[in-house]
Amino acid sequence: MNTCDLNAVVISGDPVVVASLSSCLEKFGISAAVCQETSAAMQILRNQKTDAFLVDRECDPEFSVLKAMRNSTSSRSAVAFAIISEMSSANGAFRAADFVMDKPLASKRVNRTMQAAFGIMLKERMRYSRHSLRTPATLVDANARQFPAQTTNISQTGIALECVVPVTPGEVLQIEFALPGDAQKLNCKAQVIWAADNKTGLTFKEMKSGARNRLNEWIESQFLHSLRHTMPLISDRSHAPAWTSSPERRDKASSPQATSL
Repeated sequence: MNTCDLNAVVISGDPVVVASLSSCLEKFGISAAVCQETSAAMQILRNQKTDAFLVDRECDPEFSVLKAMRNSTSSRSAVAFAIISEMSSANGAFRAADFVMDKPLASKRVNRTMQAAFGIMLKERMRYSRHSLRTPATLVDANARQFPAQTTNISQTGIALECVVPVTPGEVLQIEFALPGDAQKLNCKAQVIWAADNKTGLTFKEMKSGARNRLNEWIESQFLHSLRHTMPLISDRSHAPAWTSSPERRDKASSPQATSL
């Protein structure tokens, strides 16, 4: 999967709903999988990271998929949509979803809702997207021993390295490296998550705010560069993601920010 490829799951047995949502998702460059049963959606939830779930209440009255999504490991930050009948009660929908849409779905309202959600999805994807980075690095262990390494890829939360010196999962190391075009090196603490065959993955533990800002700016520039190549729609200002205006996401399901559009 490309770093910027967004994907969604539509859970509905209503062909009109499926057609409307699929058409809108396609406009935003979002791949859609359609499930007519909750069991199929649950299987996708278990097996892959997904950026959005759009659930028709007629197919899933208790919004069990959205509730399971909030408790999942890989997709708990996905954007949740609830589609409800105009005549039905909205009780439960606002607790389960970020966005609530009424049937019959109007094209303009669906597009407006997706516009609001698009920036959130991109922002979440950028948080865990990894970007190639091959540059020398220096590692320092708890005994102040220094040894060289080579970075392979990086994200906002961690980094992968090649290192001939064995490291142990759980070990905390000091790491120093430079981002392309940045004369000042980044220096931070990172914890080893995995190690195998002279390769290791670390998660950042302590990083000064200045270094964090420089890293985030570089990641965002790489992400947007990839985005413009994979999603031509992003060049259209009417569809451009609002990085600063997107509502902050919450990981807990107990208090989602639901919006009815």
